[in-house]
Amino acid sequence: MKALFITILALLSLNINASIVCHTPRSNKVFEIKNTKVTFFNESDKSAKRELASVISRSRSTESGITKIVDFENQKHTIHIGDESHFSDAEDYIIIQAKSGHEVTYPLSCEQK
Repeated sequence: MKALFITILALLSLNINASIVCHTPRSNKVFEIKNTKVTFFNESDKSAKRELASVISRSRSTESGITKIVDFENQKHTIHIGDESHFSDAEDYIIIQAKSGHEVTYPLSCEQK
């Protein structure tokens, strides 16, 4: 039990400073996911240098992935990463929902930064 606790604590401490940079196929959304916030960058800026906004996120964790929910530009963004250790264009996606209820889902290409 003590070994399991130490392992979990070590994994959590490694992930505290880690960040994930993601973009949609046409790079109209580029953002960085950190522990408690999501930072959006200028369109087509895959190197993530010019920051547009940094937003506090609500998070749900699964066994191997995460889901972050943020409000940005008057829209709800739900970012889902299926497995943080193995990114997949098929399992990682962003859902953008307008206040009117219209939803658009894009696959994501992500990498550990």
